[in-house]
Amino acid sequence: MTIKKLFDPSKNINRSIEKVITYGVSQEARLKSEISEYVVTDSIDQQFENLLLKMEAAMDIGGENEVGVWVSGFYGSGKSSFTKYLGLAFDDRITIDGVPLIQHLQDRLKRQQTKSLLSNVAKRFPAAVLMLDLASEQVAGATMEEVSTVLFYKVLQWAGYSRNLKVAALERRLKKEGRYNEFLDAFKDAAGGEDWNNYRNDELVVDSLIPEIAHKLYPTLFKTPTSFTTESSEIVVFENDRVREMLEIAREASGKEYIIFIIDEVGQYVGPRPNLILNLDGLAKNLKNIGDGKVWIVGTAQQTLTADDAKAALNSPELFKLNDRFPIQIALESNDIKEICYTRLLGKSSAAEAELGGLFDQYGQQLRQNTKLVDARVYGVDFDRKTFVDLYPFLPAHFDILLHLLGALAKSTGGIGLRSAIKVVQDILIDGSEGKPAVAEQAVGWLATTVTLFDALDKDIKRAFASLHASVEKATKIRFSHSELHQNLAKTVAVLQILGNLPITRQNVTSLMHARIAGASQADAVAKAVEDLINDPIVPFGEQDGNLCFFSEKLNDIEQERSQVALRGVELRRIVNEALTSVYAPLPATQLHGSYAVSTGLKAQSAGNVPASLAGERNQIQTIVELVDPKEIDNARTRLTDESRHNSSKFNIYLVGRTTPEMDELTADIHRCREIANRYRSDPDQEIREYCNGQADRAEHLSTKLRAQIQRSLLQGSFIFRGQVVAVDTLATELLDAARKHLSEVAEQVFDRYAEAPVRAGTELAEKFLRVGNLSGITSALDPLNLVQTQSGRHSIRTDHLAMVSIRDYIDRNGTVDGKRLTDVFADAPFGWSADTLRYLVAAMLLAGEIKLKVAGREVTVNGQQAIDAIKTNNTFKSIGISLRGGDRPSNDVLARAATRLTELTGDTVVPLEDDISKVTTKLFPQLQHQYGPLTEKLRGLNLPGVDRL
Repeated sequence: MTIKKLFDPSKNINRSIEKVITYGVSQEARLKSEISEYVVTDSIDQQFENLLLKMEAAMDIGGENEVGVWVSGFYGSGKSSFTKYLGLAFDDRITIDGVPLIQHLQDRLKRQQTKSLLSNVAKRFPAAVLMLDLASEQVAGATMEEVSTVLFYKVLQWAGYSRNLKVAALERRLKKEGRYNEFLDAFKDAAGGEDWNNYRNDELVVDSLIPEIAHKLYPTLFKTPTSFTTESSEIVVFENDRVREMLEIAREASGKEYIIFIIDEVGQYVGPRPNLILNLDGLAKNLKNIGDGKVWIVGTAQQTLTADDAKAALNSPELFKLNDRFPIQIALESNDIKEICYTRLLGKSSAAEAELGGLFDQYGQQLRQNTKLVDARVYGVDFDRKTFVDLYPFLPAHFDILLHLLGALAKSTGGIGLRSAIKVVQDILIDGSEGKPAVAEQAVGWLATTVTLFDALDKDIKRAFASLHASVEKATKIRFSHSELHQNLAKTVAVLQILGNLPITRQNVTSLMHARIAGASQADAVAKAVEDLINDPIVPFGEQDGNLCFFSEKLNDIEQERSQVALRGVELRRIVNEALTSVYAPLPATQLHGSYAVSTGLKAQSAGNVPASLAGERNQIQTIVELVDPKEIDNARTRLTDESRHNSSKFNIYLVGRTTPEMDELTADIHRCREIANRYRSDPDQEIREYCNGQADRAEHLSTKLRAQIQRSLLQGSFIFRGQVVAVDTLATELLDAARKHLSEVAEQVFDRYAEAPVRAGTELAEKFLRVGNLSGITSALDPLNLVQTQSGRHSIRTDHLAMVSIRDYIDRNGTVDGKRLTDVFADAPFGWSADTLRYLVAAMLLAGEIKLKVAGREVTVNGQQAIDAIKTNNTFKSIGISLRGGDRPSNDVLARAATRLTELTGDTVVPLEDDISKVTTKLFPQLQHQYGPLTEKLRGLNLPGVDRL
C-alpha cells in the first residue's frame, strides 16, 4: 500500500496551497482561500487571547501603556498569517461573500472566550490598520532606509497622497482648506483629462505639471509657475514631529482614532544594524508616547528579542535592545507547524491510524533508537505512538530542521522565492525529484529524511549556498554517482552545515538518514562512506572541530595538497610509537613482596633495527614491542624466542603483534592531517586556520582509532621472556592487565634475590641503628630484617643472614669497594634493594665486625660518631670505602672471654662484639686505673710481692 492511501480522503493533498501569506494580497477570492486554510492551534488561540486582552486594557485606560508587540517564529511558521488576519479583523470594510472577515477568523478560533474577546475589542475600538511588508516594500536605493521613513511613505501611499514629500504637503494643505477637488480638476485640465490618482507618483508628470498648478492655486505663495519645486531638500525633521504628522494623516484618511501598524519581517530588516535598530526603538517610543494607548505597533521577525535563544531561527543579540519597546512578545513555535501540517495535510483515515499504530508497536523502540540525535538541543525530540501516526511519513525532528533550514535560506536570500513550511511539506508529498517517485507514491514503511528536505529545496539551496551546492554535486554527480548512500550522506551533511546548530557527527548523520521504519541502523555503512568522502581527492569533504563538513574552494586546493603529502618512514614510525606509548600508559608495574615497585620500560623495534626507547628508559625490565606483517608472525616469534635466551636479553620482555592495512591507512592519514595543519596554521585567513584546527582534531580522532587497532593487535599477540611464549589474551581481556600479570611473573625471576632483603628501609634507619649503642635496645622498628638475635640472654648480629652473606661475598670477590658502587650493584637485578636498606645492612655488618670502613683516609672498625657520619645518608655513603676485616679481627673465643671478664668486672652484661667491648673498656679503664694506681706503692712499702706485675 502506498503512503497516499493513508491520508484522510476529505483532505485532498493535491489542492492549491499558497506558497506564502503576504500582506499585499487582499482580493476577496484569495482571502477566502487563505482564511479557509488557516489553522489555529491551542497555542495560537492562547496567543490571540493574550494579545487582545492587552490591547483592550491599553485602549480602555489610554495613556502611555505598552503598545509594542513582537511576533517571532521561523520562516513559514505563520507569523504573517497571524498578524494579517488580526489586522484585517479590525477593518470592517473587509468582507468575504458579504460576511465581515472577522467572522471568518472567529470560525477558525477554538475557544468561545477568544472569539468573544476578538468581537468585543474590534467593535469597541474600531481601528485603522496599516500593514507594511518590509521584505517587498522597502524603499529602493543603495542603502536601507530607516523603518520610520519607509512607514511614513507607506502611510502617504495608503492615505492616497503622492510619495513626493513636497507634493504630499501641498495635497494636505489643499484638503485642510477644502480645495482638494479644485486641485483634482486643475490637474485633469492640465493633463488632458487624466486622473491624478494615476500619476501622483509619476516623477516626470509631477515635475512637469505640479509647479504651474501650485502657482495657479496659490499665486501669492508661488509667485511664478516655477516657484514650486518638487525636488527634495534638506530639512531637519524631528522623529516625534514626523510621527505626529503620520498619525494625523492616518486619522484623517480613515476617520478612526485607533491605529494599528503591522510591520512584517522587521527583525530581519533591521538585523544587526545599530542605526536601524535605534530608529525602530525611537519609532516605537514615539508611538507609545504620542499615541496615548490608541496606536499599536506590531512587528514580526524570525528572531526573538533575547540575546541568544536556542529555539530562534536566527539570533541577533543587538535586537535585545528592543526588548523594552516591544514587551508584548508572541512566539510561534515548531510544534504549531507540526499540528498545522497534520490538520491540513497529514491527517489519516481511521484504518490508516490503526495500521501505523501497529507498525509503531512493533518497531517503535527500535526506530526511536535508530533516529536518536545527540547534543541536538531543539532537534532532539522524542516521539510517542500518536505523534508518529500523526506526522508520518515525517518525524518531529524533520519539522524542526525544515523550519531552521527555511530560516537560514531566508536569511541568505531575503525570503525571495521561498515557500512556507506547509507548502514545502505538500510539495514533498506530491512532487517527485531527480527521477524519484513522490513521497505519497512510496510504500508504507518508507520514512522522510534530511535527503528528502534537501531534494525539495534543491533550487533554493543552490541559489543561497552556491558553493556548498557545487561541492555536494561533486559527490553526487561526479565521484559517487553510482552510490546512493554516498549521495545521501553528502546531502545530509550539507543540510546540517547550513543549519549550523546541530553537531554534524557520524551518529547524527546516520540517524537523519534512517529511511525505513523497520530498517536496521546503517551506522557502519555510513562510517565507511564518511571515510570514502574524506579520502576522496576531488570532493572537498572533511572534518573540522569534530564536525563533518564541505570545504570552500580555497580549502579544496589545500585538500588537494594534503592528499599529495609525501609519506616519510621516520614520521610514520613516530606516529606509531606515539600511539604505542599511549596504549602502554601508564607503564605496567607490580609489587614484589608488597614493598618493591617494579615497572617496565617500553621500546619499539622492527626487524633488524635497534630498539627505540619510548618510556621508562632507566627501568631494569624493558618491554620491546614489534609489530610485524601477519605473514611473518611465526618467523618473528621464533626469532624473538631465540633472542630472548641470550644473556643480553635476560631483562627484556618481547611483545609481538600483527600489523593491519587499517593501521597503515590511519598512520598515513594522521601524518597528512598534521603536516597540512603545520603548513597553514599561521595563515591570516580565519577559514584556513579553522580548517587547520579541524585537521588537528581529525588527527587526534584518527590517533584514537590507531591506538585501538594497536591495542587489539597486541592483545592478540604474544609475550616472550627467556624462551617462554605466552599468548597475551590468556592472561587477561585487557592489554595492560595482561601486561601487569605477566610482569609480576617476570619480576620474580629478574629480582629473584630481592627476597633476601624485602624491605624498603627509611632514610634514617641506618643512623638510628648505630646510635642505639646497645643491641638490647634494638626494636623491630629499627631492625625490620631481624638482624639482631638473642641466645641465652646474649644479643648478637646474625652474620649468616642471606643479605649480609651476599654483601660479604661481593666484597670478598672485588676487594675494597666504594659505597656508590655497592649501592648500584645491589640496586640492580637480581637484588633490587634500596640504598637505604643497603646502608642499614652495612651498619649491622660494621657492628658485627664483618667489615671496616675507610673514611677520609682513616680506617673505622667500630661504631662511633665517625662511622655514624659516614653511613648517615646516601650521599655520605657514596664516598666511603668498604672492605672485609682481615686477620686483625679478634676471634669469637677471644671476644667471648673479654665480654665475660668485663661482665664480671662491671656487673653489667657485655655483648661479645668489638664495639661493645671497646665502649665498656674505654669507660671502665680510667676507673680501674684510679682505683688500682696507688697499689704499687702500698705493696712496695709492705714488701709484698706483685709490684712487678703492676
